[in-house]
Amino acid sequence: MAAEVDRLYGELRARPEDNDLRARLAWAIRRMTEASLAVTVYQVRVIANERQRDLCRQAAAQILELAPWDGELRAFATGLTAELEAGDRWVWQQKPIAVTLAACTAGIGLVVVVTGGLTRSIPLVVAAAVLSSAVLAGIVLGFRRQAWRQTAQAAAPVLESTGI
Repeated sequence: MAAEVDRLYGELRARPEDNDLRARLAWAIRRMTEASLAVTVYQVRVIANERQRDLCRQAAAQILELAPWDGELRAFATGLTAELEAGDRWVWQQKPIAVTLAACTAGIGLVVVVTGGLTRSIPLVVAAAVLSSAVLAGIVLGFRRQAWRQTAQAAAPVLESTGI
């Protein structure tokens, strides 16, 4: 499919005003994009890695640029763009566990800070503040994922093909 896209791009350089050619190229890009995605056993296409996301982002822009008058292609490209934007959201994985760990870390850190303050131990206050902040940062980094990664991880057991 990539060869077809390359060939059509070559033709388009020679005939940049040919709308039929532009539409055929946009359709070829759509087919290539769909073929590059992972597919579940239920025949659902899934964006499963960064390379696929990059290809989809590029394809959506190219399709809209090549054939903005084609309603079906425009719907595909805008749908793809919406899926990419939704996948960019950061979501919690195992939120109850993350919240519990964060609350315990904050509570323990606060108790140690208060203890350090009551005993007038500045090193204890500083150490408690730094360590509890580091642990909280670790919890956030460990339990937050972009939505597309979470979707890809959930689909992994039922993937029939991984795409590119």
